[in-house]
Amino acid sequence: MKKILIPIIFITFLLANDISGVSYFNFSEDNGFGLSRTYFTYQNEISEELSFTFQTDVGKVGDDDRWTAYLKKAQLDWKIENGIKISMGLIGMNMFNVQEKTWGNRFIAKSALDYADWGVAAADLGIGFSKSFGNISTSLLMTNGEGYKHSVVDDKQKISLQVLYGEKRLDKNNGYNVGMVYSNIDPDPGNSETVRGFFGGWSNNNLVAGAEYYTKGDGIEASLMSVSMNYILSNNLTLYIRQDSKDPNIDTDDNETDTLMAGFIWAPTKGLKICPNMIKVDDDDETYKINFEFKF
Repeated sequence: MKKILIPIIFITFLLANDISGVSYFNFSEDNGFGLSRTYFTYQNEISEELSFTFQTDVGKVGDDDRWTAYLKKAQLDWKIENGIKISMGLIGMNMFNVQEKTWGNRFIAKSALDYADWGVAAADLGIGFSKSFGNISTSLLMTNGEGYKHSVVDDKQKISLQVLYGEKRLDKNNGYNVGMVYSNIDPDPGNSETVRGFFGGWSNNNLVAGAEYYTKGDGIEASLMSVSMNYILSNNLTLYIRQDSKDPNIDTDDNETDTLMAGFIWAPTKGLKICPNMIKVDDDDETYKINFEFKF
């Protein structure tokens, strides 16, 4: 692990003036203290047309208790004529990036589609094209399909499409949005990795609300629905609640999992958030945690 961290620390010092970071820390009565994720991000505008993003992800993978460092993004964005942007390299995906910002509380829990573990990654190696038509934004990506935590394991590519109408960042701006997403890693019939979804959100000065619905499979083999709300009580205090419902097989009765999340987010100073919260899965007992976000 030290061999992995040394070059990351070295790069951090080299890019100190242009680097930002965020770390997610938590405490629960069952598992004690934990550090779930740490990101370092470097961004640079090479010219008016070209920009570059470099991001590392340090965290645990699966059931492995060891800390592992990954390169999450090495993305070059090229703005060309008529509002078209080409992204290439290890790029951010388009399946839940807007919904994740509407939810807004990544340090507490992943967004619904990311949390569902349906093979939809946050970043992948490939190329992407995006273009805006007034209030309509479109994004089409072709990537390897394994995500940024895995090497290429086959010769198949994933196609991912997003169409959005409205405001992209409801966590920062008032407005609304509606959109659809679609991904398919194999055009052959019977592909169980096809994911389709619809989402929408709305925000004003005190409230941000979002809703998402997805299906998986060549037909509709599995479904996922999520609704969330963040209500600003004061300048540094926010109440949130979220409900996820996941059905891994719609042809089987009584196998749906319902997850309820609720809590308060206190921001006592710039760069710090503290969140006492509760998670309840189906009829199990509630799990109580305190989550922290350190941001610089």
